[in-house]
Amino acid sequence: MRAAPERIGRYQLCFELASGGMASVYLARAEGAPGFEKLVALKRIHPHLADEKDYVEMFLDEARIASRITHANVCSVFDFGEAAGEYFIAMEYLVGEPLSRVHRRVLAHADQRSSPLLAARMARVIAQACEGLHAAHELQDADGESLHVVHRDVSAENLFVTYDGATQVVDFGIAHARQRVHHTEAGQVKGTFPYMAPEQMTAAVVDRRVDIWALGAV
Repeated sequence: MRAAPERIGRYQLCFELASGGMASVYLARAEGAPGFEKLVALKRIHPHLADEKDYVEMFLDEARIASRITHANVCSVFDFGEAAGEYFIAMEYLVGEPLSRVHRRVLAHADQRSSPLLAARMARVIAQACEGLHAAHELQDADGESLHVVHRDVSAENLFVTYDGATQVVDFGIAHARQRVHHTEAGQVKGTFPYMAPEQMTAAVVDRRVDIWALGAV
């Protein structure tokens, strides 16, 4: 992982938490009036993509869509901006781990695999993910019209389980919505292959049902 740059805007970066193809996520402190600070997860677009119009539009779309969803099972986004040519999204800092990591740990320990509580715990994780996705699917604009939000990348990696037992849907980076700035080109497939519904694999028109399929695959 790269050493964190010192600061982006009013955010003091501590260290890198994760890095993907388009952006890196850092633990950061939001600093305000004297004595005020708050830990956040700061998602920063990679510098070499900051001048690429398509990537900036996708980044903006992610911030716009996720910031409108207010639900206990969706990671909160509360700031988007640009400082010294660097685009960033400030999100709720979640203390926990992706469901994919939880799953690998369970598979590695026979006592956890055989626990009578495992099925109940996993059912709770999926039920909470359903609640979060439903909130996204039902999102409306200021006129009460549906935004037709589809996450399009529901996976064990994008379901985050906090250490206090809550599940949150994260990463709306390729989500579809009626008011997106960036639009997927015809024939372009987006998502994570093992979780894709048939219509998503063939680049057909998709709706919320592809998220339901993906959650079933989880």
